Amino acid sequence: MLLAILSAAHVPEVVMEARPSQILEFFNGTKQMLVPLFQRPYEWGPSEWETLWADLLEQYERTEEESVASHFTGAIVTAPARSVPVGVSKYLVIDGQQRLTTVTILICAMRSLFESGTKEYRKLTRLLVNEDDDGLDHFKLLPTQPDRAAFQALIAATPQADTRFTQAFEFFQKKLAGNDSDGAPINSERLATAVQSRLTVVAIHLGDTDDPYLIFESLNAKGTPLTQADLVRNYLLLRLHSNAQQKAYEEAWLPMQAILPGEHLTEFMRQYLMMNGEEVAKSAIYTVLKKRLLDVQDAAIAGELLRMQKASVLYANIVGLTAPTDATVGKGLARLHRWDIATANPFILKLLLAHSRAEVSATDVASSIALIESFVVRRAVCAVPTNQLKRIFLSITKDMPASGVPQWLSKTLAAGSSGRRWPKDDEFKDSLLRYRAYAQPTARCRFLLESIEEHHGHKEPAAFANATIEHVMPQTLTDEWRSMIGDNVTEIHEQWVDLLGNLTLTGYNSELSNSPFPIKKQLLSDSHFEMNKWIAGKEKWTEVELRERTELVFAKTKEIWPRPAE
Repeated sequence: MLLAILSAAHVPEVVMEARPSQILEFFNGTKQMLVPLFQRPYEWGPSEWETLWADLLEQYERTEEESVASHFTGAIVTAPARSVPVGVSKYLVIDGQQRLTTVTILICAMRSLFESGTKEYRKLTRLLVNEDDDGLDHFKLLPTQPDRAAFQALIAATPQADTRFTQAFEFFQKKLAGNDSDGAPINSERLATAVQSRLTVVAIHLGDTDDPYLIFESLNAKGTPLTQADLVRNYLLLRLHSNAQQKAYEEAWLPMQAILPGEHLTEFMRQYLMMNGEEVAKSAIYTVLKKRLLDVQDAAIAGELLRMQKASVLYANIVGLTAPTDATVGKGLARLHRWDIATANPFILKLLLAHSRAEVSATDVASSIALIESFVVRRAVCAVPTNQLKRIFLSITKDMPASGVPQWLSKTLAAGSSGRRWPKDDEFKDSLLRYRAYAQPTARCRFLLESIEEHHGHKEPAAFANATIEHVMPQTLTDEWRSMIGDNVTEIHEQWVDLLGNLTLTGYNSELSNSPFPIKKQLLSDSHFEMNKWIAGKEKWTEVELRERTELVFAKTKEIWPRPAE
């Protein structure tokens, strides 16, 4: 069955050698079984431990006179590991790591029955370690990085408290100290014989292949699927010699994983690959990266990982997970992030990388970000379809010059027409009479109003944390409001209620609500928002005042989000 699965994996140039093998053969001689990064951590629990013990006990209780076949406990699939041609021979454990790890823990438990230094203790220790080798080469089995500290402590006979390894170790210790099914104490030597001669696996050794983890995927199709980031990690690290994998993992991959949790890491890789101006689907990240690195020498892969790690720090700035060192750049990135325009990220990432190499100044970075903000805000207010944005930003990402970026960017974006246009002032002004800001995502509506307020330049700017969006003309009209608005009240209300000209910020939202305008304007007058002073100076709030306020809003917004002159 296992061979059939492997054959169906559709991995080219895989040469399989399958044979029955006693499980302890994996622990004899000077060698190392490496559990690759794409494997899951050790996760067997009491149910699996109990099954292995029951199988072992059945073989233990067979008398020497009984002619019985060795007990088949599953399959272990290995492949050659990339390593330097010195030291111990190394093999990747593609399948069967849970079983190998559990047998290792069982050996540790059996060893604990003897005093340190005794012949029996030393004999069992030789199954666990390569005595003449130091460092990581010392261990016959090397789990994935997250498991190593706890596993190595167990091998050193100093188990850590409350780890899965320690729990398994104590489980087998208890079993070894107990009785067999006849009530007789377990005989350690007889048990060792059963482990050595009667626990058998099918050992499948793969030939050279570029993608051993794809075979792992086929064998574990029912498990948790690997993400595109998982595939990229596995591909890059497995192209390194095993001796270099740990360093690359700790210096490059772990920092990336820490700074970009969850889906952020996968999305970063997609944006990273799009810095050449080509679209990359989320499902194609691994395929695209592998194709691009096909001709890159293995020795250069560690450098590629480090470049990716440096870019990940900048991407974390872009998506608001961390703050950049330059405050002006940080403010621009934060504003762009609030507008939620991810299609610009490849360009921003490329720009920040150029800045990190001192090729573009912080001033030019901040100016370029401000241009992008103006471009996307004006387009949104003018209801320009967004389906061209991805193409626009990929194009400028591809063509970004080495110098003079803001000047080039301004000219390039302003040259667009139709669906690629950067709306001019007249279109922007007309659109403010139709743009239902309150019907947009709340974060965008707040962003617009807060930007207008900040543009007043008050010496003591108001805090926005507790501010809420307030309709001056309420969403539900009272008789008093209807009387003040006058003729065509329904049409006027429908047209203006959600436009920027009728919206403001206040800390009194629950108090204002549908209050008559004289009460509302008094509360607005008491607020610390500059934008409310003009409203508070009016005696009424009708279509006339709404048009006047919209003119004021336009005057501010065209300065906040300017477009270059023709």
